[in-house]
Amino acid sequence: MKKKVFIATSSFLELENFKKKNKINEFKFLLNPLKKKLTSKELLLYAKDCDYIIAGTENYDKNLLNKLDNLKCLFRLGSGIDNVDVNYLKKKGIKFSKSQTTPEIAVAELIVGYIFSFYRDIHDHDKNLKNKIWKKTMGSILHGKILGIIGFGKVGRYLHKILKNFGIQILINDIKNIKRKNTKLATLIKKSDIISINMNFSKKNKLLNQQKLNLCKKNCLIINTSRSEIIDNEYLFKMLKKNKILGACMDVFDKEPYYGKFTKLNNVILTPHIGSYSKEIRSNMEKEALNYIVSNKV
Repeated sequence: MKKKVFIATSSFLELENFKKKNKINEFKFLLNPLKKKLTSKELLLYAKDCDYIIAGTENYDKNLLNKLDNLKCLFRLGSGIDNVDVNYLKKKGIKFSKSQTTPEIAVAELIVGYIFSFYRDIHDHDKNLKNKIWKKTMGSILHGKILGIIGFGKVGRYLHKILKNFGIQILINDIKNIKRKNTKLATLIKKSDIISINMNFSKKNKLLNQQKLNLCKKNCLIINTSRSEIIDNEYLFKMLKKNKILGACMDVFDKEPYYGKFTKLNNVILTPHIGSYSKEIRSNMEKEALNYIVSNKV
């Protein structure tokens, strides 16, 4: 009987190429039919009798894992593991691994893209011209600005590497001890023209709550490519609607796919969780996942 592999991610591009290059007749691969982030109920429906799961950002808590009776191996396609109860997997004797390819280059480049697109109003100029509207909006330059990086892991460090020669001041706040000067969070928020959130989420660090957001400059641009839960999004929406800050760029949301009220605002750039979604990074991650599954026959 063939081993069943459920690929839970909304897209997966390397499967057919992998099948052509490798003899994997003992496996039956099942793709996510909804092509979106799955709920626990949907995961249980599609992966109930599967031996392997290639997971995305879906939630794999104890309650769900306990119902996946045949599960013997789970591979997290991506870098974060806060959506997987790893301790429970270990307790149940279920093998676990995650991508060794890290997405810091792709995520950092997306952040840089946000900054220049927002500062020079590239998205609106493009839209206007395509609608036969010749209208110039005065933009800003990055030079001379203050960038605050919250979370100095791989993404934060690579972002610093890219932007350090752009004539800007960079402030860093990290919950871990770092060798360079660590700016207090409140000070970073008060001083920064741009705030980039690059840290993993835990219940301890819903950092940008109402109190912290009220410290922002009026010309502050907030960028979140990390986790939606880190920010009080309800209060952020109110601030944006009243133009109390310059704007926001968001790649992560409380529920995905997202079509909520932030889409009604003109001072935001929204992207559908594409931080690591580049051809090179994604291809390597998917190959790693497939190789792990094939080499861990159970």
